[in-house]
Order: sequence, then structure tokens, then C-alpha cells
Amino acid sequence: MALPPDKRIKFFVYIIESPSAVDLYHKRYEGDLLKQAINLNLIPCTDRVAISREAFEAAIKVGLHEDMQLFPNMIPILHISSHGSSDGIQLSNGELIRWEELRELLKPVNKALKGGLLLCMSSCEGYSGCRMAMFPEDPEHPFFAIVGNSSKPSWSETAIAYATFYHLIAKGEFITTAVDAMRVASGNNDFFVITAEEAHKGYLEYTDKLNAGLIQQQLQSEVQEEPSDKLAKLMELSNKRTS
Repeated sequence: MALPPDKRIKFFVYIIESPSAVDLYHKRYEGDLLKQAINLNLIPCTDRVAISREAFEAAIKVGLHEDMQLFPNMIPILHISSHGSSDGIQLSNGELIRWEELRELLKPVNKALKGGLLLCMSSCEGYSGCRMAMFPEDPEHPFFAIVGNSSKPSWSETAIAYATFYHLIAKGEFITTAVDAMRVASGNNDFFVITAEEAHKGYLEYTDKLNAGLIQQQLQSEVQEEPSDKLAKLMELSNKRTS
């Protein structure tokens, strides 16, 4: 059930887009399409095109702050549209911003928002952005929750999914309900939402299950199963490295 109008959080959408060379050539911008759809719901939306690392950092460190001043008493939803992979996001000029680098850029934003930053990743393998919350030695999270796709959605699937998402959020639906609708509307079941706390906890539980002693025993057992002549050569190489 959607929240009543007086209970809905007032927000605006801040889009940072770094189109691929093909999208630039065809003048195909996700930001333009989403901005039109979002504005139909009377929700403020601005977009920045960042083709380089310098421009991308400026969009987060300067542009977002400026827009928060334009829309006082509104919470920003940060939407990043770019090529993505398990390593990070790739900008128009080919530069790679690794997840750990993006984490450091987002931490001050999330801190300023009292831990309430909602991050939407419009990219391939956006699920990998969960890694930004998997730092056991650092309890400070870069976002409250992240919405994205765990596979390689098409341009049309992504555009339709997020247009649906923002439409429903504007109507007061919960994030999980809106993400369920993203899957239906786009025909792609790989859209997801996960909080930083869930990702962090899951990672800690995973590492706790790792038994270093057992792993060492398994590796030693595998080595001992090697043929004697091959094992002798391995030992010889190992001794040369330590001498």
C-alpha cells in the first residue's frame, strides 16, 4: 500500500550520465528520457553529462551540492548511468572509476544525508556496487541502499525500468515494491535493491565462515597428490625463490 501524500519523502533526482561512444554518436541519452518521465510526476530532476574523471568528480563534489541548494528540504536520489563491470564504472573517455574509488566519493554525501543516500546504478553488473559496503575495517557506508541490475540489461530495459521506479516512488510506493515493478515492466528479472547494512553483514558472515586452517590443509593435500616428479620440481622452484 502506498504512503499517503503527507507521509511521502520529498526528493529530487540527480543524474550523472557518462554515455558510451556509440550512445554519443546516436545522441542516445538515458538522462533526457528519465528527466521527462520524472518531471511528469512533478518531481525535480537535473542531469550532468560527465565524460571524464574530472567532470564526474565535479558532478558529485560540486554539482550535487549546488542542486541541493536549489531544492531545499528535498532529499536527493543519486542516479549514475554509465558502462559498468565487476571492477567499477567506465566513463565516456574510457577511464575506469573503481568501486573503492566511487565509495570514497560517496561517503561524504551519505554522511551529509545522515546515512540516507539512495543510489541507483544504471549500468551492467550494477550489483557489483554492493562491494562499496564490504569494508569490515570501515563502518562508514557510502549509501543507505543501492538499486541496480546484476546482469547486462539492454538500454531499453534500463530506461523502462527506471522510469517505472521513479513513477512509483513519486506515488509513495516502497522501494521494494517499485523494484518488483521494474522487473515486470522491463521484462528483466535481474533488477535488485539491497541496503549497505545487508551487504556489509553478508560479507562479514561470509568471511567468518572461511576457515584459514582448513583451506591451508586442503591446499597442502592437493599439492601432495601431485606426481612425485612434478612435486619435486615445484619444491625446487620454491627453494630458489626463498634463497
